[in-house]
Amino acid sequence: MSGLTSDERMRGAALVTLILWFPVLIAATALALDVGQVMLLRIRLQAAADLAALAAVGSVDWDALAEGEVRLHVQKAEDYARSYANDNIESLDAGDVHRVEVWAVNASPDDVQLHPVTGDELDYPTVVVRCDVQVPTGWLVLLPEGILRVEADASIRPRTDY
Repeated sequence: MSGLTSDERMRGAALVTLILWFPVLIAATALALDVGQVMLLRIRLQAAADLAALAAVGSVDWDALAEGEVRLHVQKAEDYARSYANDNIESLDAGDVHRVEVWAVNASPDDVQLHPVTGDELDYPTVVVRCDVQVPTGWLVLLPEGILRVEADASIRPRTDY
């Protein structure tokens, strides 16, 4: 016999089990942290895209509105959206902005156009913002980096209840 009691042998087995499972616990914790960071980044990136689309849809063509037609200043709307999206994404410290795409579509009930991303029919002036951000993997350096994409759109509609 080895001279060790049953309790001493059990303590040694527990220590070996802990040492073997410790790297798995560390990896699981790192994965949970990375997934949480990506989810938080997606929420903040979606908010940035939403704000950009809402800010841009305020670029109403007032001359056309005076004549009864609801339209956007297309270039002005696209510039606003791009500016707001870039500013908000930079404040996130999310990594490199891979791409910000903006479309302003002057659709109307008489001139139905297709949504540039989804292909749905648009019957009102709409601004569409798409943001792609490179997502670092953080703790798990063995996994490849990915691209996180969000899209937002906002429309301007005429007031119908006076």
